[in-house]
Amino acid sequence: MELLTYPRETTSLDGIWQAIPDQYENFENIYGDVVDEDDLPTGFSAEPIYEPDASIENDPADFNIYDGYSVEIPSTFGEEIPEFRHYEGWVWFARTFENPLEADDDRAFLRFGAVNYKADVWLNGEKLGSHEGGYTPFSFDVTDELQEGENVVVVRMDNYRYEDGIPNDATDWYNFGGINRSVEVVTVPETYVRNFKVETTLDGEDVVVSISAWVDGADDGTTVDASVPELDQELELTRTASDEAFTGEAVLSREEVSLWSPEDPRLYTVAVTAGADSVSDEVGFREVEVDGSDIFLNGEPIWLRGIALHEESAGKGRALDIEDVEERFEWITELGCNYARLAHYPHTEEMARKADEEGILLWEEVPAYWDIEFGDEAVQDLYRQQLRELIQRDWNRASVALWSIANETDHEDETRNKVLSEMVEYVRGLDDTRLVTAACFADETDDGIEIQDPLEADLDVVGINEYYGWYYGENDDMQHFQEEPDGTPVLISETGGGAKWGKHGDADERWTEEFQADIYRGQTAAVADNDQLSGMAPWILFDFRAPYRQNEYQRGYNRKGVLDQHGRKKQAFHVLRNFYSEQRRQD
Repeated sequence: MELLTYPRETTSLDGIWQAIPDQYENFENIYGDVVDEDDLPTGFSAEPIYEPDASIENDPADFNIYDGYSVEIPSTFGEEIPEFRHYEGWVWFARTFENPLEADDDRAFLRFGAVNYKADVWLNGEKLGSHEGGYTPFSFDVTDELQEGENVVVVRMDNYRYEDGIPNDATDWYNFGGINRSVEVVTVPETYVRNFKVETTLDGEDVVVSISAWVDGADDGTTVDASVPELDQELELTRTASDEAFTGEAVLSREEVSLWSPEDPRLYTVAVTAGADSVSDEVGFREVEVDGSDIFLNGEPIWLRGIALHEESAGKGRALDIEDVEERFEWITELGCNYARLAHYPHTEEMARKADEEGILLWEEVPAYWDIEFGDEAVQDLYRQQLRELIQRDWNRASVALWSIANETDHEDETRNKVLSEMVEYVRGLDDTRLVTAACFADETDDGIEIQDPLEADLDVVGINEYYGWYYGENDDMQHFQEEPDGTPVLISETGGGAKWGKHGDADERWTEEFQADIYRGQTAAVADNDQLSGMAPWILFDFRAPYRQNEYQRGYNRKGVLDQHGRKKQAFHVLRNFYSEQRRQD
């Protein structure tokens, strides 16, 4: 169960750390697991090294965790130190901190927002554990490892690309290695709320709010309470068959509750108390479901006016701060969106929290991208882990409407079809109050454009990635999509084309803003009147780093953004904004 930290007061370990690249992977024998002395190169010690040997004047050690590159954390390593921009491999990070435990604290956890891609973590020479996956949070219980006064934490980051990883070794975005999100120490009582979940269902004029809490250290006498102060609601949660889980529900009237929506993103404080521990979160009450080929929010059909985006900022890589997050929502709002696709991996949790405040529905996904090893059981375990870590992090975000399990995977692969079907059920077992989707391909047949992916039968909503007018066909070919008015709702999860900001020419000249704008005119006209299409999220909000893209107009960037990497608007931005303005008037 993911440790709930956001509403707690924590000790931040953000700031200056020491970083040491280890291209030849030599330093494992210095700091890693104890090994046989006979297996070590001359001059290497089998004992971990924390500091230079004070008995040696001008200690000549080549590796010292107190004397690396000084880098800011969170950060992308290659952006902090440009000479390592294209580096992939091991980097050791270290810093010291004072023990934050106070008299009324019983337990402490070391929590990382994300480390890309693998992380091994030590505290005061004791290995805490490892984590794989570059975009989701993880934590370790450090109660017994903390010592009085100064403590030292060491992280071995490995951003090498792995064939059996998720994502695997081939992606169409940049591999930003580093401790890309915040690090903190969380202190809690012996009995504490590890996490809680709020679910909303509508039943006629009633709003049913169900609350589940997972409590560590609870004994037979532990009471667990929940409250919604603004609505004068208090309830005692009941222990379930699982010793750690407690549940309860409140039945409210629609007259007393403002349901969360893009037009009115109302949030309420929900608090959960167990013994001496109390946590709270700002939660919106809303219901999202499908009926026929439509998506419904709070019982009303909604057409999703969206845009896709990567998590990246020029000069910062993937280490976004709150100003970066706010800037993205300024662009999204200016476009007239009520929806965004956070591709192709979990973005910082600040994005979903800001979306809650701004009233923007979200598609969130894990990087099961292209050709991962679906048949490998270890990969399947990693797949479930990343889904679980994302869902348990964001399951209280009203903005999150869709969990996506995959992007552009081969629907002729029977192993893929079996595993993805299993992942749909796994997601629903964690959270059945949101829609499950995937970004798929459509097929061209003699009758037109059809969905032939067997995964459609398992999904609540089908995403289609298509690039008519750019890689193939004409820009308005989606008018030939063979709609099924009662079929599964369909979202255009990607569409668009590339343009270099400031390059102008005729509408039939590739890489010009005019060419890109013309694609958007054809695409938007083609999807506007299709009954099965419930929205779109063109690719993409802004240009982003992509090693595959190396022609004279790209030079390492995917240029499909309606903004460039510096936020300068291309003509397609205005075409999309005008289309969404018209759609909003029709709604």
